[in-house]
Amino acid sequence: MKRLLALGVALLLTAAGSACSKKKAKGSAEILSAQQALVRVDDAMARHQLRKAKTILGKVQFTTDERGEYEPLVRLALADATYYLGDDLSLIEARSKYLDFVTLYGDHPKAPYAQFQAGMCSVKQIYSATRDQAQTKVAIADFEAVTTRWPTSDYARAARQFVGKGRDGLAEHEFIVGSFYRKKKSYDAATERYKDLLEAYPEYRQKDKVFYWLGWTLQKNRNESDARVYLDRVVTEYPMSKYAKMAQQMLDEGAKRDLAREGG
Repeated sequence: MKRLLALGVALLLTAAGSACSKKKAKGSAEILSAQQALVRVDDAMARHQLRKAKTILGKVQFTTDERGEYEPLVRLALADATYYLGDDLSLIEARSKYLDFVTLYGDHPKAPYAQFQAGMCSVKQIYSATRDQAQTKVAIADFEAVTTRWPTSDYARAARQFVGKGRDGLAEHEFIVGSFYRKKKSYDAATERYKDLLEAYPEYRQKDKVFYWLGWTLQKNRNESDARVYLDRVVTEYPMSKYAKMAQQMLDEGAKRDLAREGG
C-alpha cells in the first residue's frame, strides 16, 4: 500500500513538472531571425493583422551577418505596420519611425519611400477632426523633402502633387478667413487677408475669386483706384471666369460714378 501511494505521488509530481515546463515554454519569448520575421510579417500584413505584425517584429534578433541588410527592412516594416493602424497616435508614431529611417539610412533605396510616407502620416492627420493648418504645413515640408533630396525618385512626382494640394488648402483657408471678415463688414481685415493670400500663394489656382473679392472690399472702403486694378485683372486674366461678368459690372458702375463726379 505504501509502495502504491509513493508511486502515485511520484506520477503526480512528474505530471505537474511537465505541465509547468510546458507552461514555461509557452510563455517564454520566441526569438526569430530577421528572415523568418519578415516572411511572417508579410503574411500578417496581407491579412491586415497589423498588431500581430508589430509583435512579430518586436521578437527579431539580428545576427552579425543579417544586421546590415535586414535591420533597415525590419525598421521600415514596423513603421508600415504602425502606419496602417490609422489612428492618430499610430500615425504620430509611424511618422517618427519613418523619419528615423531617413536619418539612419538616407542612402538606402527605400529612403525616398520612407520620407514620402512621413508626409502621408501628416496628410492623414490633416483630415482628422482638428483640421489644424499647422499640420498641413508639416505635410508640405515632408513632401518637399522628397522632391529636394530625391528629385528623380518614383515618389517625387506624387510628392509635388501633394505639395500643390497642401498649399492650395492653406490658401483656401486664408480665403475663408478673409470672407468671414468681409461678411462681418470688417473690410480692412478682409483686404489684408486677401492680399496676404496672393503674396504667400502666388500659384493658387483660384486667384480670380480672390481678385474679385479684394476689388469688392477695396471699393467698399472707397478705394476706387486700387479696386479697379484687381477687378480689371479678373476681366483680362480670367475672361471665362464666373467672376468676370460681375467684375466688369463693378468697373462700369465705377466709371459712371467717375463721370457723375466730373459732371458735378
